[in-house]
Amino acid sequence: MALVRHSLSVLSLLVCLLPRPIEAQTADTVILKSGHPVIGEIKDLRRGNLSFDTEEMDVVSIDWDDIASVISPRVLEVYLATGDKFAGRLSAAAPAELVVVGATRTDTIPFAQIVEIRAFEQGFWDRTNGFVDLGTNIARANNLASFLFGGQFNYRGPRWGFNITTDFYRQRQETTDTTGVTTEQSTSRSSLSLLGERYIGTRWAAAISGTAEQNEELQLDSRYLGQLGAAYRIIRNQGMEFGVGAGGTINDEQFVGSPRSTTGEILVGAVFDMFDVGDFDLYTSVQTFSNPSDGGRFRLNIDGRIAWEIISDFTIGVTVVERYDSSPPSPTAATRDYQYSLTFGWSWS
Repeated sequence: MALVRHSLSVLSLLVCLLPRPIEAQTADTVILKSGHPVIGEIKDLRRGNLSFDTEEMDVVSIDWDDIASVISPRVLEVYLATGDKFAGRLSAAAPAELVVVGATRTDTIPFAQIVEIRAFEQGFWDRTNGFVDLGTNIARANNLASFLFGGQFNYRGPRWGFNITTDFYRQRQETTDTTGVTTEQSTSRSSLSLLGERYIGTRWAAAISGTAEQNEELQLDSRYLGQLGAAYRIIRNQGMEFGVGAGGTINDEQFVGSPRSTTGEILVGAVFDMFDVGDFDLYTSVQTFSNPSDGGRFRLNIDGRIAWEIISDFTIGVTVVERYDSSPPSPTAATRDYQYSLTFGWSWS
Protein backbone atom coordinates (compact mmCIF):
# COMPACT_ATOMS: atom_id res chain seq x y z
CA MET A 1 0.00 0.00 0.00
CA ALA A 2 2.86 2.35 0.79
CA LEU A 3 4.33 1.62 -2.63
CA VAL A 4 1.01 2.53 -4.27
CA ARG A 5 0.80 5.78 -2.34
CA HIS A 6 4.38 6.62 -3.31
CA SER A 7 3.67 5.89 -6.99
CA LEU A 8 0.57 8.12 -6.93
CA SER A 9 2.57 10.96 -5.37
CA VAL A 10 5.23 10.74 -8.08
CA LEU A 11 2.56 10.65 -10.79
CA SER A 12 0.81 13.70 -9.33
CA LEU A 13 4.10 15.60 -9.25
CA LEU A 14 4.81 14.77 -12.89
CA VAL A 15 1.32 15.95 -13.92
CA CYS A 16 1.85 19.26 -12.13
CA LEU A 17 5.17 19.77 -13.89
CA LEU A 18 3.74 19.16 -17.35
CA PRO A 19 2.63 22.29 -19.33
CA ARG A 20 -1.10 22.75 -19.21
CA PRO A 21 -2.98 23.07 -22.53
CA ILE A 22 -4.34 26.55 -21.75
CA GLU A 23 -2.97 28.00 -24.98
CA ALA A 24 -4.92 25.48 -27.07
CA GLN A 25 -8.13 26.48 -25.34
CA THR A 26 -7.78 30.26 -25.34
CA ALA A 27 -5.47 31.19 -28.24
CA ASP A 28 -6.50 32.02 -31.79
CA THR A 29 -5.07 30.06 -34.71
CA VAL A 30 -4.38 31.24 -38.24
CA ILE A 31 -3.45 28.62 -40.83
CA LEU A 32 -1.67 30.05 -43.84
CA LYS A 33 -2.13 28.72 -47.36
CA SER A 34 1.36 27.26 -47.05
CA GLY A 35 -0.02 25.04 -44.26
CA HIS A 36 1.94 26.79 -41.51
CA PRO A 37 -0.12 27.52 -38.36
CA VAL A 38 0.34 30.75 -36.40
CA ILE A 39 -0.79 30.85 -32.75
CA GLY A 40 -1.69 34.08 -30.94
CA GLU A 41 -4.52 36.60 -30.75
CA ILE A 42 -6.58 38.23 -33.47
CA LYS A 43 -6.53 42.01 -33.09
CA ASP A 44 -8.62 42.91 -36.13
CA LEU A 45 -9.05 42.54 -39.86
CA ARG A 46 -9.16 45.82 -41.80
CA ARG A 47 -8.28 47.03 -45.26
CA GLY A 48 -7.33 43.51 -46.41
CA ASN A 49 -4.85 42.80 -43.59
CA LEU A 50 -5.25 40.70 -40.45
CA SER A 51 -3.48 42.16 -37.40
CA PHE A 52 -2.29 39.21 -35.31
CA ASP A 53 -0.46 39.26 -31.98
CA THR A 54 2.08 36.47 -31.51
CA GLU A 55 4.51 35.83 -28.65
CA GLU A 56 7.41 35.22 -31.02
CA MET A 57 6.95 38.18 -33.40
CA ASP A 58 4.68 40.57 -31.47
CA VAL A 59 1.94 42.08 -33.67
CA VAL A 60 2.26 41.14 -37.35
CA SER A 61 0.15 42.03 -40.39
CA ILE A 62 -0.95 39.09 -42.54
CA ASP A 63 -2.45 39.58 -45.99
CA TRP A 64 -6.00 38.18 -45.97
CA ASP A 65 -5.34 36.47 -49.32
CA ASP A 66 -2.52 34.44 -47.72
CA ILE A 67 -4.79 32.84 -45.09
CA ALA A 68 -6.53 29.47 -45.50
CA SER A 69 -8.35 29.20 -42.16
CA VAL A 70 -9.03 31.16 -38.96
CA ILE A 71 -10.06 29.64 -35.61
CA SER A 72 -10.90 31.50 -32.42
CA PRO A 73 -12.64 30.44 -29.19
CA ARG A 74 -13.42 34.10 -28.45
CA VAL A 75 -16.57 35.92 -29.57
CA LEU A 76 -15.65 38.26 -32.42
CA GLU A 77 -17.62 40.62 -34.68
CA VAL A 78 -17.54 39.82 -38.41
CA TYR A 79 -18.67 42.46 -40.95
CA LEU A 80 -19.53 41.62 -44.57
CA ALA A 81 -19.44 43.66 -47.78
CA THR A 82 -23.25 43.38 -47.90
CA GLY A 83 -23.46 45.33 -44.64
CA ASP A 84 -24.47 42.29 -42.56
CA LYS A 85 -22.83 41.69 -39.17
CA PHE A 86 -22.29 38.43 -37.27
CA ALA A 87 -20.92 37.73 -33.80
CA GLY A 88 -19.60 34.44 -32.47
CA ARG A 89 -16.70 32.04 -32.16
CA LEU A 90 -14.72 31.23 -35.29
CA SER A 91 -14.61 27.53 -36.07
CA ALA A 92 -12.69 25.39 -38.54
CA ALA A 93 -14.06 25.34 -42.09
CA ALA A 94 -13.09 24.55 -45.64
CA PRO A 95 -10.20 26.63 -47.05
CA ALA A 96 -11.11 30.31 -47.61
CA GLU A 97 -14.29 29.97 -45.55
CA LEU A 98 -15.16 31.12 -42.04
CA VAL A 99 -17.68 29.45 -39.72
CA VAL A 100 -19.18 31.88 -37.20
CA VAL A 101 -20.78 30.02 -34.28
CA GLY A 102 -23.23 32.40 -32.63
CA ALA A 103 -25.56 32.01 -29.67
CA THR A 104 -28.54 30.96 -31.80
CA ARG A 105 -27.14 30.21 -35.26
CA THR A 106 -24.09 29.08 -37.21
CA ASP A 107 -23.07 30.68 -40.51
CA THR A 108 -20.48 29.70 -43.09
CA ILE A 109 -19.04 32.77 -44.87
CA PRO A 110 -16.61 32.89 -47.83
CA PHE A 111 -13.47 34.92 -47.14
CA ALA A 112 -14.19 37.13 -50.16
CA GLN A 113 -17.32 38.54 -48.48
CA ILE A 114 -15.59 39.49 -45.21
CA VAL A 115 -14.61 43.15 -44.85
CA GLU A 116 -13.75 43.47 -41.17
CA ILE A 117 -13.24 41.40 -38.01
CA ARG A 118 -13.19 43.09 -34.60
CA ALA A 119 -12.61 42.00 -31.03
CA PHE A 120 -15.11 43.32 -28.51
CA GLU A 121 -12.27 44.53 -26.30
CA GLN A 122 -10.59 46.43 -29.15
CA GLY A 123 -9.07 49.70 -27.93
CA PHE A 124 -9.26 53.21 -29.37
CA TRP A 125 -5.99 53.17 -31.32
CA ASP A 126 -6.76 49.74 -32.77
CA ARG A 127 -9.74 51.32 -34.57
CA THR A 128 -7.72 54.08 -36.28
CA ASN A 129 -5.88 54.52 -39.57
CA GLY A 130 -4.29 57.43 -41.38
CA PHE A 131 -1.20 58.92 -42.96
CA VAL A 132 1.30 61.80 -42.75
CA ASP A 133 2.98 63.20 -45.88
CA LEU A 134 5.89 65.63 -46.28
CA GLY A 135 7.20 67.23 -49.44
CA THR A 136 9.74 69.88 -50.34
CA ASN A 137 11.25 71.49 -53.42
CA ILE A 138 14.37 73.66 -53.62
CA ALA A 139 15.53 75.11 -56.96
CA ARG A 140 18.69 77.23 -57.00
CA ALA A 141 18.10 78.49 -60.56
CA ASN A 142 15.13 80.64 -59.58
CA ASN A 143 15.65 80.70 -55.80
CA LEU A 144 12.42 78.75 -55.28
CA ALA A 145 11.67 76.78 -52.13
CA SER A 146 8.46 75.09 -51.07
CA PHE A 147 7.22 72.93 -48.21
CA LEU A 148 4.19 70.65 -48.06
CA PHE A 149 2.56 68.89 -45.12
CA GLY A 150 -0.57 66.77 -45.26
CA GLY A 151 -2.19 64.26 -42.97
CA GLN A 152 -5.33 62.32 -42.19
CA PHE A 153 -6.56 60.56 -39.04
CA ASN A 154 -9.59 58.24 -39.08
CA TYR A 155 -11.43 56.50 -36.26
CA ARG A 156 -14.28 54.04 -36.79
CA GLY A 157 -16.08 52.80 -33.71
CA PRO A 158 -19.17 50.61 -33.39
CA ARG A 159 -21.60 53.56 -33.64
CA TRP A 160 -19.49 56.69 -34.14
CA GLY A 161 -16.59 57.70 -36.35
CA PHE A 162 -14.58 60.82 -36.99
CA ASN A 163 -12.01 62.10 -39.43
CA ILE A 164 -9.37 64.86 -39.19
CA THR A 165 -7.74 66.07 -42.40
CA THR A 166 -5.10 68.78 -42.63
CA ASP A 167 -3.11 70.35 -45.44
CA PHE A 168 -0.43 73.06 -45.47
CA TYR A 169 1.62 74.41 -48.35
CA ARG A 170 4.04 77.35 -48.48
CA GLN A 171 6.17 78.56 -51.39
CA ARG A 172 8.86 81.24 -51.29
CA GLN A 173 10.74 82.75 -54.24
CA GLU A 174 13.44 85.44 -54.40
CA THR A 175 13.83 87.56 -57.54
CA THR A 176 16.51 90.12 -58.37
CA ASP A 177 15.81 92.90 -60.87
CA THR A 178 18.29 94.58 -63.21
CA THR A 179 19.24 97.15 -60.55
CA GLY A 180 20.25 94.41 -58.09
CA VAL A 181 17.25 94.81 -55.80
CA THR A 182 16.10 91.49 -54.40
CA THR A 183 12.47 90.95 -53.46
CA GLU A 184 10.81 87.95 -51.89
CA GLN A 185 7.41 86.63 -52.84
CA SER A 186 5.59 83.98 -50.87
CA THR A 187 2.26 82.21 -51.08
CA SER A 188 0.59 79.73 -48.82
CA ARG A 189 -2.46 77.52 -48.55
CA SER A 190 -3.77 75.68 -45.50
CA SER A 191 -6.88 73.88 -44.35
CA LEU A 192 -8.14 71.89 -41.39
CA SER A 193 -11.29 69.78 -41.54
CA LEU A 194 -13.09 67.77 -38.84
CA LEU A 195 -15.86 65.30 -39.69
CA GLY A 196 -18.05 63.35 -37.29
CA GLU A 197 -20.41 60.53 -38.27
CA ARG A 198 -23.19 58.67 -36.45
CA TYR A 199 -23.77 55.33 -38.15
CA ILE A 200 -27.34 54.41 -38.99
CA GLY A 201 -27.46 50.76 -39.90
CA THR A 202 -24.49 49.46 -41.86
CA ARG A 203 -24.37 51.85 -44.82
CA TRP A 204 -25.97 55.16 -43.80
CA ALA A 205 -24.51 57.83 -41.53
CA ALA A 206 -25.52 61.27 -40.31
CA ALA A 207 -22.59 63.65 -40.75
CA ILE A 208 -21.52 66.97 -39.26
CA SER A 209 -18.28 68.75 -40.13
CA GLY A 210 -16.36 71.99 -39.84
CA THR A 211 -13.58 73.38 -42.04
CA ALA A 212 -11.19 76.32 -41.76
CA GLU A 213 -9.03 77.34 -44.73
CA GLN A 214 -7.05 80.12 -46.37
CA ASN A 215 -5.47 80.41 -49.81
CA GLU A 216 -3.25 83.33 -50.81
CA GLU A 217 -3.18 82.20 -54.45
CA LEU A 218 -6.96 82.73 -54.59
CA GLN A 219 -6.75 85.87 -52.39
CA LEU A 220 -8.82 84.06 -49.77
CA ASP A 221 -8.01 85.50 -46.34
CA SER A 222 -10.18 83.02 -44.45
CA ARG A 223 -13.14 80.71 -44.92
CA TYR A 224 -15.09 78.83 -42.25
CA LEU A 225 -17.55 76.12 -43.27
CA GLY A 226 -20.16 74.40 -41.13
CA GLN A 227 -21.80 71.39 -42.76
CA LEU A 228 -24.65 69.04 -41.89
CA GLY A 229 -25.79 66.15 -44.06
CA ALA A 230 -25.92 62.42 -44.69
CA ALA A 231 -23.51 59.89 -46.18
CA TYR A 232 -24.05 56.52 -47.84
CA ARG A 233 -21.38 53.85 -48.42
CA ILE A 234 -22.01 52.30 -51.82
CA ILE A 235 -19.01 49.94 -51.76
CA ARG A 236 -17.09 48.61 -48.78
CA ASN A 237 -14.96 45.50 -49.28
CA GLN A 238 -11.44 44.22 -48.69
CA GLY A 239 -9.91 46.40 -51.39
CA MET A 240 -11.87 49.64 -51.54
CA GLU A 241 -14.44 51.96 -50.05
CA PHE A 242 -16.66 54.31 -52.04
CA GLY A 243 -19.18 56.63 -50.48
CA VAL A 244 -21.27 59.66 -51.40
CA GLY A 245 -22.79 62.40 -49.33
CA ALA A 246 -24.94 65.52 -49.52
CA GLY A 247 -26.06 68.28 -47.21
CA GLY A 248 -26.17 71.98 -46.47
CA THR A 249 -23.24 74.31 -45.76
CA ILE A 250 -22.88 77.70 -44.09
CA ASN A 251 -19.97 79.52 -45.75
CA ASP A 252 -18.39 82.45 -43.88
CA GLU A 253 -15.54 83.88 -45.95
CA GLN A 254 -13.45 86.96 -46.61
CA PHE A 255 -11.38 87.74 -49.71
CA VAL A 256 -8.69 90.40 -50.07
CA GLY A 257 -10.32 93.77 -50.67
CA SER A 258 -13.84 92.47 -50.07
CA PRO A 259 -16.06 92.51 -46.96
CA ARG A 260 -16.76 89.31 -45.06
CA SER A 261 -19.88 87.51 -46.27
CA THR A 262 -21.98 84.58 -45.05
CA THR A 263 -24.01 82.48 -47.47
CA GLY A 264 -25.65 79.08 -47.69
CA GLU A 265 -24.49 76.40 -50.11
CA ILE A 266 -25.53 72.94 -51.29
CA LEU A 267 -22.81 70.34 -50.74
CA VAL A 268 -22.45 67.15 -52.81
CA GLY A 269 -19.35 64.98 -52.40
CA ALA A 270 -17.78 61.59 -52.92
CA VAL A 271 -14.82 59.72 -51.41
CA PHE A 272 -12.98 56.84 -53.08
CA ASP A 273 -10.34 54.87 -51.17
CA MET A 274 -8.55 51.89 -52.76
CA PHE A 275 -6.01 50.17 -50.52
CA ASP A 276 -5.35 46.69 -51.87
CA VAL A 277 -3.59 47.26 -55.18
CA GLY A 278 -0.29 45.58 -54.46
CA ASP A 279 1.72 48.07 -52.39
CA PHE A 280 -0.27 51.07 -53.66
CA ASP A 281 -2.97 53.14 -51.97
CA LEU A 282 -5.24 55.50 -53.92
CA TYR A 283 -7.40 58.12 -52.21
CA THR A 284 -9.62 60.71 -53.88
CA SER A 285 -12.06 63.20 -52.37
CA VAL A 286 -14.35 65.40 -54.49
CA GLN A 287 -16.59 68.14 -53.09
CA THR A 288 -18.88 70.53 -54.97
CA PHE A 289 -20.51 73.64 -53.47
CA SER A 290 -23.27 75.48 -55.29
CA ASN A 291 -25.43 78.49 -54.52
CA PRO A 292 -28.18 79.16 -57.10
CA SER A 293 -29.14 82.43 -55.39
CA ASP A 294 -25.58 83.82 -55.61
CA GLY A 295 -25.41 84.17 -59.39
CA GLY A 296 -25.06 80.42 -59.79
CA ARG A 297 -21.68 80.38 -58.03
CA PHE A 298 -19.98 76.98 -58.10
CA ARG A 299 -16.93 75.76 -56.19
CA LEU A 300 -15.01 72.51 -56.65
CA ASN A 301 -12.45 70.87 -54.34
CA ILE A 302 -10.45 67.82 -55.46
CA ASP A 303 -7.86 66.12 -53.25
CA GLY A 304 -6.01 63.04 -54.45
CA ARG A 305 -3.20 60.87 -53.13
CA ILE A 306 -1.31 57.93 -54.63
CA ALA A 307 1.14 56.29 -52.22
CA TRP A 308 3.54 53.40 -52.79
CA GLU A 309 4.86 51.51 -49.77
CA ILE A 310 8.63 51.28 -50.23
CA ILE A 311 9.38 49.72 -46.82
CA SER A 312 7.15 48.81 -43.90
CA ASP A 313 4.55 51.63 -43.54
CA PHE A 314 6.80 54.22 -45.24
CA THR A 315 5.64 55.54 -48.58
CA ILE A 316 6.57 57.65 -51.56
CA GLY A 317 3.72 59.23 -53.46
CA VAL A 318 2.06 62.00 -55.41
CA THR A 319 -0.60 64.38 -54.08
CA VAL A 320 -3.01 66.37 -56.22
CA VAL A 321 -4.90 69.48 -55.09
CA GLU A 322 -7.42 71.30 -57.29
CA ARG A 323 -9.46 74.33 -56.20
CA TYR A 324 -11.96 76.08 -58.50
CA ASP A 325 -14.31 78.99 -57.82
CA SER A 326 -16.52 80.15 -60.70
CA SER A 327 -17.24 83.57 -59.17
CA PRO A 328 -14.98 84.67 -56.29
CA PRO A 329 -16.17 87.84 -54.47
CA SER A 330 -12.85 89.58 -55.13
CA PRO A 331 -12.74 90.75 -58.77
CA THR A 332 -8.93 90.30 -58.95
CA ALA A 333 -8.88 86.81 -57.43
CA ALA A 334 -7.92 83.81 -59.54
CA THR A 335 -10.62 81.25 -60.19
CA ARG A 336 -8.31 78.22 -60.04
CA ASP A 337 -5.45 76.98 -57.89
CA TYR A 338 -3.76 73.61 -58.37
CA GLN A 339 -0.74 71.72 -57.12
CA TYR A 340 0.96 68.41 -57.89
CA SER A 341 3.63 67.30 -55.42
CA LEU A 342 6.00 64.42 -54.74
CA THR A 343 5.84 63.36 -51.10
CA PHE A 344 7.41 61.00 -48.59
CA GLY A 345 5.19 59.73 -45.83
CA TRP A 346 4.16 57.23 -43.21
CA SER A 347 0.83 55.47 -42.91
CA TRP A 348 -0.84 53.04 -40.55
CA SER A 349 -3.99 50.94 -40.56
